[in-house]
Amino acid sequence: MNYSIVIATYNRAELLKNNIKALARQNVPKDSYEVIVVNDGSTDRTEAVVKEFISAYLDMNIVYLKQPNGGPAKARNLGVKQAKGNIVFFTDDDCVVPDKWIETLADGYRRHPEVAGVGGWYEYPKEMYQKSAFVTYTMWWMQKWYGIESKKEINNDSFRKNPAGNTSNMSYLKSILEESGGFDETINFVGMIDWDLKKRIHDLGYPLLFIPYPVTHLKPLGAKEIIRKFFNRGRGSHRLSKKNPELFPIYVPYFIRALRRINFERGPLSMRYMAFIDYFFTKLGWEYQKRYGEK
Repeated sequence: MNYSIVIATYNRAELLKNNIKALARQNVPKDSYEVIVVNDGSTDRTEAVVKEFISAYLDMNIVYLKQPNGGPAKARNLGVKQAKGNIVFFTDDDCVVPDKWIETLADGYRRHPEVAGVGGWYEYPKEMYQKSAFVTYTMWWMQKWYGIESKKEINNDSFRKNPAGNTSNMSYLKSILEESGGFDETINFVGMIDWDLKKRIHDLGYPLLFIPYPVTHLKPLGAKEIIRKFFNRGRGSHRLSKKNPELFPIYVPYFIRALRRINFERGPLSMRYMAFIDYFFTKLGWEYQKRYGEK
């Protein structure tokens, strides 16, 4: 067993189907990888869906684990603990990976044996750019923030200048995950958990390789999901900066830049509106974590 794919899931049974089907289409031998699904206390049909796949895909190595709801960090750590592969891949239950995903990321280790992890980014289906100002705004800002529009591979140990690390599309050597201590289980909300791990791995002196090879993100984008995403980003940013004071110069100016983005370079009103929503709820999450979350 060379590769282990860990998927932490919570109440997304229907989206999970698309995820596992995509993993079944990988162009590497079926006996070279396992898919570890960790059910984080779901109350929907998640267990039934996974067991249906286990019965239907007899040529795949699908491992099903279940825990009481404890958050994605705890769920991913459980998956890593059970992983048999030398390289552990992560993607989200609402993502669809391309057919050469395992092969492409694994090849990064062959070409750059010095790296501790290899990862890419995500993109939304084209039709969602037409329907959602949030999608257009978020992808524009991520490109500005991380420089993803360069379409070039990035290999360094710079937390700020390397986009790799997002668990929608990431892999690490299992030995590095064990050395770093894995995901911080005291973070029980979805906000910068993967960035916290990335920072600790960089602090150990290991570089990461970013490959511009995206997965498709199918996350529901209703008003509640958008607000929760910005709010948790604010919480996670404060917590990460609290643990790593050297990151304050990165995240505190975020709010200044967010205010500037409200003008969106004189862009459409819908985009300026999204910039304001970003600023307001990210700042709210920051203040909430500052007041209540660090006790």
